[in-house]
Formats: sequence, C-alpha cells, structure tokens
Amino acid sequence: MANLYDYYKDLLRWEGQKDRQLVNQWPQVLRDAVVKAFVDAVSVSSIKGSVCPIKPNSTNQSIGNQVEKYTITKLKSAISGFSISDCSGAGYPDKMLIWQPTKQKIPLEVKATSGWNPKDANRRVLTSSSKKLRSQFSEPIHHLLLTVLYSNSQNSANIDRIRLDFLEPTTIVNVRLEASVNHKILANSLHYCKMI
Repeated sequence: MANLYDYYKDLLRWEGQKDRQLVNQWPQVLRDAVVKAFVDAVSVSSIKGSVCPIKPNSTNQSIGNQVEKYTITKLKSAISGFSISDCSGAGYPDKMLIWQPTKQKIPLEVKATSGWNPKDANRRVLTSSSKKLRSQFSEPIHHLLLTVLYSNSQNSANIDRIRLDFLEPTTIVNVRLEASVNHKILANSLHYCKMI
C-alpha cells in the first residue's frame, strides 16, 4: 500500500506535471482550531441526533448525498472561525474549508455512511486527479475528510456522529489510479482523528 504523499508524487508524474507537494503535515495549531470549530458547530447546530428527511425510494448513494448536504448546510451556518464553501469543478475535493484568520483553503471531502466499522474494507474514493488541487489550493495543503455517521429510519436518517480525519502525507491509501480509504485503513492509520 502507498501513502498519500507518494500517491500524489506518482500522480503528478503520471499527469506530466511538475513536482510539487500536494499534501502537507497538519500543524497542531491548525488542527486544534479545526477540531474546536467543528465541535462548537456540532453543538450550536444540534446536528447530532437531528433527523434528515430522505426522499422516498432513495438509493443508498442518494441517501448518502442527502445526508451530506443536510449536514453541511447545518454546519455551514454554525461554524465559527472557518467557512465552508463548494469547490467548483469535477473531482476531489467536494468542498473547501477556509480558515478566516489567514484565508488558507483546506480541501474538505465529505462522505456519509450508515455506521462505522473499523474492519470495513469497502473503498471510499478520495481522488483520481490532481487538477482541482493544483488549480485551487496553494501550499501548504492540508486535507480533511469529514464523515457523517447516520442510522436509517423510514424516509429519514438520524445523524449519529461526525468523524474528522486529518489526512497526512503518511496516511495509507489504496491506489487504483485513484486514492481511496476505508474504515479499516482510517482506523489503523497514524493520523489524528476526532469523533464528535
């Protein structure tokens, strides 16, 4: 298995791009600020325990998309010191987290799952191209994966928890012309995470 640093290094070579660092180690002060902002936003928004309405006959993928949109909408209105915005264009990342004091842009990928199983080896695709990162982010680039954990009810999803994974250059990834993670890899990786 590769790590995220080596993956991006190889990806730039595969894409014929000049070498640059597309993933950097999280500084403690920034990581602490992100954790505090999300802990406070989860509390202020009352997202945990809230009920996301689900359209009837939704597929699992559609349910996940609805949960992601519902959660991000609530967090956007409650987060302080940061802002969450869409990251235009196709591919990774979906969103960007902007640290207000410095205007630093942080790639923010949002996923939703109906439970957290540290032995689950199903792929969760992160990225298969560096184009969006290269065009919209400047060094240092710190990657954040936000996972919404929910439980299903009929025509609704209960928001149970939010997991933040602070991806590092050493974070292990599967490479199949894309970088992906799964619950098992995230559970066993050596990066900091915070369950809220």
